[in-house]
Amino acid sequence: MAHTGKGQKRFLRARRAAAVAGTKHLEKLHVKKDDEVEIISGTEKGKRGKVMRAIPSAGQVVVQGVNRRWKHLRRTQQNPQGGRVERECPIPACKVKKVGA
Repeated sequence: MAHTGKGQKRFLRARRAAAVAGTKHLEKLHVKKDDEVEIISGTEKGKRGKVMRAIPSAGQVVVQGVNRRWKHLRRTQQNPQGGRVERECPIPACKVKKVGA
């Protein structure tokens, strides 16, 4: 199937704009930064941690010590060796519950 390119770009641009417009209902989260939370579903179920960052527009939170992934760093002048850094990635806010006060 041949594509002209121009129509494809317009189609993708329209889809991207529609996806962003549908996030209005996610602007308020039940947790905020520095809250103590417990993971209620997924591979990390039962773990507890502190919310390091809340992302209301995406409906996600970053919890300390949960959902850790390796980030591979490119060689730069500041970091001539390159390397790998393990860091926490966001998870959906609906998968955490607030514990304690």
